[in-house]
Amino acid sequence: MKRRNKEIYFHKAKYECDFLVKKDLKISQAIQVTKTLSDPEVKKREIRGLLEAMNMYQLKEGTILTIDEEGFEEIHEGEKSLRIEIIPVWKWFLS
Repeated sequence: MKRRNKEIYFHKAKYECDFLVKKDLKISQAIQVTKTLSDPEVKKREIRGLLEAMNMYQLKEGTILTIDEEGFEEIHEGEKSLRIEIIPVWKWFLS
């Protein structure tokens, strides 16, 4: 992210989110990084931290980078719908 000249931060409130990307004066992305989401407790922890950051910075989409897992999670919280993209880190590097 630094090579891409991104301004990055770390989120820690009740939970943690690994990376927040700032564009202009606003947080534009929230990203979690984990080896795998195959363990239900790890998946719960990673999503919980990402959702907290997404809600705090009013983001509708978030990203979880893994070794080789891919997919999407749709989270419905009352009236709002949040989308989490799960992408292998190698694919993210190529984007």
